[in-house]
Amino acid sequence: MSINIKRIECAPIGENTYIIKDDSTESCAVIDPGCHNDLIDNFIGGENNLFYIILTHAHWDHIIALNEYKKKYPSAKLVVNFDEHEMITDSSINGTAQYTSENVALEADIYIADNEELKLGDTTLKFITTPGHTKGGMCILADGNLFSGDTLFFRSVGRTDLYGGNWGDLKDSIQNKLFKLDGNTIVYPGHGPSTTIDLEMRENPFV
Repeated sequence: MSINIKRIECAPIGENTYIIKDDSTESCAVIDPGCHNDLIDNFIGGENNLFYIILTHAHWDHIIALNEYKKKYPSAKLVVNFDEHEMITDSSINGTAQYTSENVALEADIYIADNEELKLGDTTLKFITTPGHTKGGMCILADGNLFSGDTLFFRSVGRTDLYGGNWGDLKDSIQNKLFKLDGNTIVYPGHGPSTTIDLEMRENPFV
């Protein structure tokens, strides 16, 4: 069991869109659809290969291209945390009404709770609810890789001064959930370069 990971850094503020592919079946998932282009489509390899579109959270920069994906890959299931329902269904809360040319306001196909799992081909995706940056922020653990959204960055953490943010919740999410993972876990954040759990436990000045 292994996955192939592609990271695309997106304008206008450097959001990371990730595409993960289960090597044995070529089943794909997009994590945080902040952009959509031919490079991503070529990596996915066909309409029927994209099974999930997963949101770590629903801020505008992470969902700008969501409508495009839903049109091009109509069978792909949108996966969102239960507590992010308010944000994904209201463009004035998620920011697409203010910052983009096209509103995004959708119901998810699958609402996920803490520690739930989905299969992507032969790969297990485990969902870890990590509120703090938003009410329904979550991380995705897959084959020793953690997609942390705007919860945990390289030597930094997500901001908590936006709607739904809470510093106490964010700190608790990182210290009592993410820092309990294997130290060798590779962290792929919503902005910036990758890191590891061990490095962040040793060197992150915020937690």
